[in-house]
Amino acid sequence: MKIKIIVQNIVAVFFANLLMGCASQLTSHGEAIAQEAGAGKTQIQRKRPQLPIRSKYFASQAHEYMYKAMVAEIARLRGNHALAAKYFFDLATLSRDPQLAERATQAAWYAQKYHLATKAARLWIDVAPNEPKAQQFLVNSLLRQKQPVAEVVTHLEAMFDNLKDEPQRREAMMEAMLERQKDRRALALMKQLVAKRPNDPVVLLTYARLLIKVNQLDQALEVLRTLLSDVPDHAEAVPLYAFLLDKQDKRALALQWMKQALDKYPDKHEWRLTYARMLADSEQFEESIKQFQQILSQFPQQGDILYALGVLSLQTKQVSAAKGYFLKLIENGERLDTAHYYLGQIAQEENDLDKARYWYSQIKEGANYLNVQARIALILIKQGQLDRAIEHLRAVQVSDRKDAISLMQLEAELLIEQKRYYQAMDAYNRAINLKPDSTDVLYMRALLHEEMGSMAPFEQDLQRLLALEPENINALNALGYSLANKTERYEEAYGFIKQALDLGPNNYYILDSMGWVLYKMGNCAEAIVYLRKALAKQNDPEIAAHLGEVLWVSRDQYAAKEVWENALKAFPEDEKLRDVVRGFSPSILGETGEGKSSVFTNRCSFEK
Repeated sequence: MKIKIIVQNIVAVFFANLLMGCASQLTSHGEAIAQEAGAGKTQIQRKRPQLPIRSKYFASQAHEYMYKAMVAEIARLRGNHALAAKYFFDLATLSRDPQLAERATQAAWYAQKYHLATKAARLWIDVAPNEPKAQQFLVNSLLRQKQPVAEVVTHLEAMFDNLKDEPQRREAMMEAMLERQKDRRALALMKQLVAKRPNDPVVLLTYARLLIKVNQLDQALEVLRTLLSDVPDHAEAVPLYAFLLDKQDKRALALQWMKQALDKYPDKHEWRLTYARMLADSEQFEESIKQFQQILSQFPQQGDILYALGVLSLQTKQVSAAKGYFLKLIENGERLDTAHYYLGQIAQEENDLDKARYWYSQIKEGANYLNVQARIALILIKQGQLDRAIEHLRAVQVSDRKDAISLMQLEAELLIEQKRYYQAMDAYNRAINLKPDSTDVLYMRALLHEEMGSMAPFEQDLQRLLALEPENINALNALGYSLANKTERYEEAYGFIKQALDLGPNNYYILDSMGWVLYKMGNCAEAIVYLRKALAKQNDPEIAAHLGEVLWVSRDQYAAKEVWENALKAFPEDEKLRDVVRGFSPSILGETGEGKSSVFTNRCSFEK
């Protein structure tokens, strides 16, 4: 009986033996099959006398083959690859069958028995010298054992010879092999391989990519030049050369390179796509559009090209053209949500609000879904339909709790803009019920409490937030500033603002808060330092109002007026700024009244 026939019938034999209860009787060199074939499985408890290897159970060599094949199969099925590899290798050695050699190699590899994998792969190559997979396993096994690079290269060359007509497969094998190697060893390997095959496009391309990975860009360019001198229209090397130039901040040269390549090979559509994208990245939108249009003329239904042209047309304010591209996408049934979204944006910018709502309403899911629900609500607000906008937000179906909270937050913000504070508070409360530890909602609800004059719940929300995030600078600053502004708990307010400033020493709004609490505490000189620093970082009307007030109270009314006048030029309609100016020097606003110019406050301690 030939071994191939036995192997082909092993499954039948295996199940027959199981049914007869014979599996428990098979031993080899004193080892029970269950013990060998898989740790963690139920082992056979009954022990039998050990039998000589040439007992009646092995009346012929065929029976011995069958026995070893069964053990190998049981081990493989139970995940004991080391045992499977041992028996498959024994079988392959006896039979010189390439399929058994392959199974032995694979099992040894899975078991991480690389020495055995090497032996099995060598046997596999010996019986099947033209099998590239055998060479690949041998190369990988040698690399795992850190064998000399020269030996690895020898087998790599043999593998390449067997795959001389399959460059893509060679390339994939090379990439997979190098991924497992440390950069230094991979470079040493590729240098020797390039020395052996200096004109092999696959080798050169792989080497160039490795050099890019280790940031040896000049060397990578040189390797690509060698490759392109032999294969000037190499599909991957041409755009990779442009990529390298761009990576070295030579974008103009990269664009010139791609243009020249396309002049020589105008039918290389993948190159043209690369060139078009590079032009767009360089903000050469008009030229990019021309390149995309040329591609579209060859592939008129290509969704990605239509999308790119639509976006670029918007970028260049060619709105009509953009509409056409997005409508074509819808006609083709591609990128529907994206097309609807951009058409909605276009209609909204053209103030065609009903059409904008129509396009947005077509979007039922995806990345833009929540965004368009917010846009629909804002459009309804603009159309004077606040209640309908709120109804719309409440009707939006979402499965994610985070999305539901976002919608409630938006609802609250829309209501706050209309000064419908109690309804806004209801929205925040519903959001907190969904997620009691939402620091964002706690913060916004606290600010609303303050706006409504409810200091106790304002402070309670911020203290709760700080228990969750002790270093939340927004909460620390808001609590400190409001305590300084609405109460006389100045020392406590100073403590919170000091913590915030330590965490964010350059934040202009915290610098403003520190200046303001110091002013409230009577330290005007130091307050002015902080307020001037804050205003230098950000020209903000509230900071200008604060600085002007402290300067005025510090008897520097000229400087105060200068600060206020400059601020009013930048923010002429800011009501808080105007109220402060009106209180001290209404003449700046062209109004009559005495203000506080003749009434000096004792707030500042000039000894400090």
